Amino acid sequence: MRGYVTLTLTFTILSLAYALKAKLTRVECLEFDKAFATIPKCYLKALSRYRSAFSLHVALHQVPVTNVSFNAAFFRKGNNGYRLFMYNNTVDFCSFYKNPNRFIFWKIVFFNIIAPSSNINHTCPFDHDIIVEKLILDSEMFKMIPFPADEYMAKVKVAAYNHFKAEIKAYLQISE
Repeated sequence: MRGYVTLTLTFTILSLAYALKAKLTRVECLEFDKAFATIPKCYLKALSRYRSAFSLHVALHQVPVTNVSFNAAFFRKGNNGYRLFMYNNTVDFCSFYKNPNRFIFWKIVFFNIIAPSSNINHTCPFDHDIIVEKLILDSEMFKMIPFPADEYMAKVKVAAYNHFKAEIKAYLQISE
């Protein structure tokens, strides 16, 4: 009987994780060093009520880039704006791509969500523009990291040679 209750509870939790709808609601892209890189394209395109596609084009002007790091933080909306929720990490991207197991959360986010829609498929050096094309969130992407239904913000500050060059804020809504 106890095993049956545990099994039923497990399936209920897993089915709730798959029943969630995830949608990007807004993106903001900021350039800090226009001589180094510009962002000519950063937008969302509504595909349906619960789906939107994110596209980004970062034109690199000083290539090759051999030292890249990022600060990624995940926020949850509260009564007084967004508050830090779970993660705030600064990661050397070049070493992260070689050995992603050190940051499991960002490994799941990068390799399951971002990498399939982008041309970031290798480690440093980067000698080409960075393109993310039609990134669409769906509930399957959140099966490894289930979140409660709420509004969230992911903020990524990208640095090259230890100076921040750009910041991307992606606002998302997870609903049942």
